[in-house]
Amino acid sequence: MATAFDAPELASLKRLLVTAHHILDNEGIFDGYGHISVRVPGDGAFLTLARVSPRLVREDTLILLGLDGTYLGGAQPAPFEWPIHAEILRARPDVQCVAHTHSRWSAVFSVLPVPLRPVHQYAAFLPTMGVPVYRGAGLVTTPEQGAALAATLGTEAAALLRHHGDVVVGSSVEETVIRTLRLAWNGQIQHLALQHGEPDYLGAEECAAFTAAARDIGRAWSYYLSRLPEGRRGGHGRDDSVVPSSS
Repeated sequence: MATAFDAPELASLKRLLVTAHHILDNEGIFDGYGHISVRVPGDGAFLTLARVSPRLVREDTLILLGLDGTYLGGAQPAPFEWPIHAEILRARPDVQCVAHTHSRWSAVFSVLPVPLRPVHQYAAFLPTMGVPVYRGAGLVTTPEQGAALAATLGTEAAALLRHHGDVVVGSSVEETVIRTLRLAWNGQIQHLALQHGEPDYLGAEECAAFTAAARDIGRAWSYYLSRLPEGRRGGHGRDDSVVPSSS
């Protein structure tokens, strides 16, 4: 039996998920679309936003779904691309959170013959030879498409979707959000560097060295949290409220 949507033990997870959406929106990663999910501990279920803009998400616009897409509670309808989250969470027991965005820097490298490779210490979590690219066309709206995307992602932390955007995963909501921001940062740096010649990409040993030195996700999370306007911190800052919906 899955945990009920209104169960008290999900309250802090909901607030965290709301804050995560607001951070990526505030930093210009989300547009009117995109979504983040978080696994419900011990259940074959996850929380994500219903079919609303990430900018307008609040606790009562979240939805609880089973990995098979079964509606388990909360707002409706489910996002069209719920299989992205369900199939990645199914394939990757190590993953607790999945983000899907249309970041311009991911979109750029999803259509270039140049792979998105780590050029900055912030991107040391990326594969040295390039982020894998899912080549399926259209939205990921079926379990079969979600499984194909999960297979493209494999054991990596991120994948690009051709002509579309990205998926980023992590062991926590905070890590996933910071990785999503750093993927965009690296994409911008690599794009700028390519205007001047071949970048000096990071090798495996260099990535390992920077990864060991960049595990303080909490510090980065606190920084981006502090940049949120008052009222958008979902209980994770000085203001315990969330932004009201305008719809």
